[in-house]
Amino acid sequence: MGSCLPIAVTPAGAQQKLSLEVTVPAPTLPSDLFKPNGQPTEFIGVGLGQKIDDIRKILTAQNLANEDSSARFLLDEEYYAVEIIATGPNRFPTYIIWSGPDDPVEKQSVRVEFSSPLSGQRSTNVRRFVTYKGAGGPSVGTLRKAIIDKYGPPSTDNKTKMIWLWAHDQLVRSGAYDKQMTIAMQAKADVVSDVVYDLVDGEARDKDRDRINEFQKSVEDAAKKVRDQHAAAPKL
Repeated sequence: MGSCLPIAVTPAGAQQKLSLEVTVPAPTLPSDLFKPNGQPTEFIGVGLGQKIDDIRKILTAQNLANEDSSARFLLDEEYYAVEIIATGPNRFPTYIIWSGPDDPVEKQSVRVEFSSPLSGQRSTNVRRFVTYKGAGGPSVGTLRKAIIDKYGPPSTDNKTKMIWLWAHDQLVRSGAYDKQMTIAMQAKADVVSDVVYDLVDGEARDKDRDRINEFQKSVEDAAKKVRDQHAAAPKL
C-alpha cells in the first residue's frame, strides 16, 4: 500500500508516552468518467471516478453551490494506549451534497459519496434529485426518450423505473455486476413530478473498504509492537 510507519517513542518522567507516526498515502489518480462502451455515463457532468475539486467546478458553474458534508477520520486516535500521529490526508469527506437556489420550474440537488485518500478520494456514488414544480415537468414519454437516447436501453424497464447493470464495463441483463445505474420517476397524470438518478460503483466502494481495513490493521499491528516493546515487566 506504500504506507510509512516510522516509530517515535517519547519518555515522560517515570512513565512513557508512546506514539506512532503514520504517513497516510494519497495516490494521485486520474478523474476519468465511467465510460461503458466508450460513452461517458454521468448526471449533468458528474459521474463515477471524479475528484472533489472537479465536481465542485462542474456544479458551481450550474449554480449548485451550497454544500453540506460529512467527514471521518481514516485512523483512530490510539491503539493499545499508543498515540497515533498521522500526517497526510487523514480526515476526508464521506459525502458532499450540492444544492442550488430554487428556480420557477425545478429544484435539484446532487449527493456524491467519495472513497478514502487511499483510493484517491474519487466519486463512488452519485445521486441527483430533481423536483418539478406544478405541472412544469416533462411527460413520462419525453423524459424516457431523452434518457434512452443518452444512456441506451436499460437492463430492466418498468416504464417509470429503469435499471442499467454493468459487468466489466459491458451492459448485462442480470447476474453479477460491478456498477449500477437507476433512474426512477414519479408522475401525476403522465407529467413527471420527481426524478431520482443513482449511479453506483460497488466494486470501487468494496475495494476502498478493504484498503482502509488493511491500512488500519497495519497501524494497529505496529502500535501493538510498540506497546509490547515498552510494556512493564510482570512482577512474579
